[in-house]
Amino acid sequence: MYMLVKHAHLTIILLTFVLFIISFVLTMKKSEMVNNKLLKIGPHVLYTLFVITFVYMVAVNPLNLYPFVNGWASSKLGGFVLYVLSITLALKWAKSNLWRFVGLISAIFWLVMSARLAYADRLKVKGSVEDPNAYVEFVQSALVAIC
Repeated sequence: MYMLVKHAHLTIILLTFVLFIISFVLTMKKSEMVNNKLLKIGPHVLYTLFVITFVYMVAVNPLNLYPFVNGWASSKLGGFVLYVLSITLALKWAKSNLWRFVGLISAIFWLVMSARLAYADRLKVKGSVEDPNAYVEFVQSALVAIC
């Protein structure tokens, strides 16, 4: 069941990103299709499903990863919040195209950082890495991925 929910979680992330890109392009083109019901309601439904799958995976995870207890899980949660805020900046708050692109780049950045963090196995278990160089290596690899 855990793997099924995990794959649903990843699919939801992909769908939110696809709907964001579609909405962003339509917003940039000043199209009336941006007011489509699917594009207005769909992301909220997906975010709700995302949170439900996140709570389930945190509750039954085999590594005891809990937000606000384990830095890895807290970072993932923070990345999601910043991702959603970046999308909101790009689609609603921004009044100029420059700020819309800032929101787009920011959303992509937080999505990539959260995905990169998802595969940082050595950082997942609290206390498993006592070597501070592991964190330095992680930050360096993240910066390389960005640049």
